[in-house]
Amino acid sequence: MAANDHSVAIGQVGSLGTLNVEARTVHMNFHVPAPSSSIAEAVGPSPLDTADAVSLGPLASTEAQGLLDRANQLAADDPRAALELFREVQRRLVAAGFPIHAAEFDHRVAALCVSTGEEDTAVRLMLQSLWEADISGSSMRADRVLGALRNLAGFPDFPKGSEEPLTARLGAAVEIAEFVSDHLQTPVPLPIEIPSEAISLVDAEDRARTVLFAAESALGDDNLAWIVNNRQVITTAADEIAHTLPEIALRLRLASADATGEWGDLLHASSSGIARNLKALVLARHARHKLLQAVPIEADRDWRAAVNEACLSERYTDAADWLLSQRFVANRFGVLADDKWHPLAQALLNMPSKARIVAGAESVRELGLAALHFNSPRIAAINLRRHLLEGIRSASFFDERDARGLLGAHYLACGELPLAAFYTIGAGNYKESRDVAKAFGDTYHDVTELIKSPLSWVCASALEFTTQQADLIPDNDLNSVVAQALSTIDDVASGARLDSPVFSPQMRRSAYGLLAAVSERLTACDAETVLKLLSGFVECEKHHYRPTDESHVLIAAGIAQTHTGELRGAAVEQLIGLYGRASHAFGDSARRALAANFDQVRDRLHEMAEGTHLDAAAFLAWQDPADTTTDAAQAAAQRLCQPAKSGPNGFGVGTGAVNDSLLAASLSEPERISCIEMLFKKAESSWEPATNRDDYLRAASNLVNGIPEDTRRTYFTKALSFASDMPHSKADAFQASMSSPLSAMRVNDGSDCRPAAVYLAGRLADTVEEKQRVRDAALRLVGVGTDEDYRVTKTLQLVQSQLDGSVGLLAQGSWTLKSLAAMLWVESTTLPDEVGIALSRDPDVRVRKALARALSSSPNRADSIARITLAQDPRWSVRTLSNNRSTDR
Repeated sequence: MAANDHSVAIGQVGSLGTLNVEARTVHMNFHVPAPSSSIAEAVGPSPLDTADAVSLGPLASTEAQGLLDRANQLAADDPRAALELFREVQRRLVAAGFPIHAAEFDHRVAALCVSTGEEDTAVRLMLQSLWEADISGSSMRADRVLGALRNLAGFPDFPKGSEEPLTARLGAAVEIAEFVSDHLQTPVPLPIEIPSEAISLVDAEDRARTVLFAAESALGDDNLAWIVNNRQVITTAADEIAHTLPEIALRLRLASADATGEWGDLLHASSSGIARNLKALVLARHARHKLLQAVPIEADRDWRAAVNEACLSERYTDAADWLLSQRFVANRFGVLADDKWHPLAQALLNMPSKARIVAGAESVRELGLAALHFNSPRIAAINLRRHLLEGIRSASFFDERDARGLLGAHYLACGELPLAAFYTIGAGNYKESRDVAKAFGDTYHDVTELIKSPLSWVCASALEFTTQQADLIPDNDLNSVVAQALSTIDDVASGARLDSPVFSPQMRRSAYGLLAAVSERLTACDAETVLKLLSGFVECEKHHYRPTDESHVLIAAGIAQTHTGELRGAAVEQLIGLYGRASHAFGDSARRALAANFDQVRDRLHEMAEGTHLDAAAFLAWQDPADTTTDAAQAAAQRLCQPAKSGPNGFGVGTGAVNDSLLAASLSEPERISCIEMLFKKAESSWEPATNRDDYLRAASNLVNGIPEDTRRTYFTKALSFASDMPHSKADAFQASMSSPLSAMRVNDGSDCRPAAVYLAGRLADTVEEKQRVRDAALRLVGVGTDEDYRVTKTLQLVQSQLDGSVGLLAQGSWTLKSLAAMLWVESTTLPDEVGIALSRDPDVRVRKALARALSSSPNRADSIARITLAQDPRWSVRTLSNNRSTDR
């Protein structure tokens, strides 16, 4: 059919199997003739032959077993004849569709080649097997090739000192195989030392493939400096095989361009006559390069062009991967209103596709995950590293980012923390980055170079990592870290760096989070700068919030607590403005800042309390009961005395009882007793969940001051009874029925109100016997609930006079109990120093802070080793407290 003939000619077809015309190959617009690649390139063995091979074995079905036996017989006496027979065996196996079986005889063929003087052929054959092992990612096969080459070179099975090969060429092949094998099966990045002398002794193809293996290994390790330093070696190797192996030459030049950023020649070549599949690869790799420079428009453009070229060359698997990369670009740099990429990728994956443009290992991700399942961490790391390499060299950023995340999680589980940090941050997994930072314990790991990244997800994740380690930032490095956070905010505002408009992580938000974490350490100049940046974010439309609100609260509170004068005044003004919006819960530090500046904010708090603010009135009552009006207290008591709304028809969570109890605490004894009676009644209801019961019992503990003795004893007995045997809750039973991980709707509350009950009993205890009973009840509740023994510890503080013999036990408990043990140790003059020394070295910083706070406010233990240890603590907050620079943190 002529090239310009648009008609369809149907000729004779000997077999339907030889015709492979697919609808996708017909160009409906008739502007271009159907490509010749739409016809099946090769016809494999028939199903009958394949079935025979599987049943009888490939050697028997191909009638090669006899040839193999004869070859084995002749090998010693007539190696040349044996060589021909082995080659015939291999030809038959390959023709039957069993190339792997044929490759099993490569080492025999190579040995016979050496015996017959065909050393070059033997080396080429074995190195070809090595490159096939590399392509398939099979370290086992590479090891077999290495073993065969060592035998050919005359090396012993167990090396003994220096070894001399039979010939220099065989020795070079062994050295190359060792280099490839070592890097194929390493679970962590290794230094790359290319065997320069060895590659000079082999053919140009093997030299180029060795250099390519090294260069792409460097890419997989993010070791671009190695590529830059060996750029001339890479260029020379590419030039040598440019006409014989254009794909290998192109990949060498792509590796160089990835490191140097010099893409001009490659892009020009891609537009002037190279094969379509290679043009697609160049465009896709350039798109990846542009994405890593945070130039999304050009990255999307090149990936789009690469998808088009891949489809025209029937490389649908590559095209699908690049569509998903486009989708990522749209996600990170725009608003994904219509996901057109994913359905297209799925459609392409369902089409019969030619092999990937860059041949590589299959299913390495699945193999890595399977290795994790079977507790083979080394194998998992090797496969996940290969998953990363395949993603990089095929420009599938979707796979590359996935591999980085999986590697980061795996290295964290294996304790390889620096690698875990690098790959987790590189993947943009900002929540997991915090987990990695926690795993470092009290060791500071500097990731400030990653904060400078142009990629929003990398920069933001590095900021989140540093935020988690903010207390560990060395004093000498703090100003630099703060400057980087401020620079990030400026870059986003100016457009110098592109942030994600919608999806997390976001650089600007994470930068403010870091500033919040170091807000108590900011210099006056930096504090003023941050407050100016945030001054316009205090006000907000009603029922709205700003992404910076949570960090803003912490920043204002930190500055208010550590600075004076106008800075403190400005910080408090912003803080009370944020409190008025109530967009986020105020933590302890923010409340302490308001309390410390109560005179400045009192009038504003009264305005809020008279309005609709839910917490302002309670805060006023907590700070100064005299600020509570009689009307407010009566209204709170009325709410407390209302019957519970939970019942057989439904139940809810959340009561507001604790805030109301703070307001009602100023009422007379009879009024408060009425409230307590109703609170007990509601706590006894079988339809109240534990979270509500906890509120009721905590509210009651705020109302028991000064009640009559008989009433106190009655309530004490009831509270202690609740602490040991809380009435059954049908609401908790219902929620527990939905706690299975397999439930479509899962509720996993785990709350327990008994610690609140024992705390109420502690507030009511008066006699020594009652305090001992409370102590025993509290100790029995250690480990109960979800508050890390906080309420139990608060109870033990109420009866600490009865804890003299329990300090050793407390020092082995949760962080809250250890903190109590620290305070008791400081107050005691008889407890041994070893207790304090152990607590001063506790891995939980909260315990060390509690000990430092207690020591800073007590003249006891003045010369203790614990004081010296805390003064040298790696965490700023502990050092500060230990040096008595602040006693209210």
